[in-house]
Amino acid sequence: MNLADVMQALADRLDTISGLRVFGYPPNKITPPAVVVTYPETYTFDAAYLRGMDRLEVPVVVLVGKVSDRASRGTLGAYCDGSGASSVKAILESGTYTAFDTVRVAKAVFDVISIAGVEFLAATFICDITGRGA
Repeated sequence: MNLADVMQALADRLDTISGLRVFGYPPNKITPPAVVVTYPETYTFDAAYLRGMDRLEVPVVVLVGKVSDRASRGTLGAYCDGSGASSVKAILESGTYTAFDTVRVAKAVFDVISIAGVEFLAATFICDITGRGA
């Protein structure tokens, strides 16, 4: 699997969610609501016999409005639903990909992320990705 191709494939699929600004890499500036496909902590080679499969967990960070804005809760909630047109999990898992074989959105971790001195409500979706080793 090529890391850049994997990250871009996820971003392209997320770009189907209406009203969400999508980045296939960490950008210099973000205006929420936005989603950033960021770099994995680890890339595991040879998860199956010889070069049969590689595995990585790619964080996908969704940032909505300010933590203090009541609307932020509802906006983030739509992205965290298990199904629906705005569901990060449903959109990513329903895609057809050539950059890798499978993706499973394993969990979402909630946080407050500060960008340019403004605190935004965020959820980081951990995507478990497998693909054939090269």
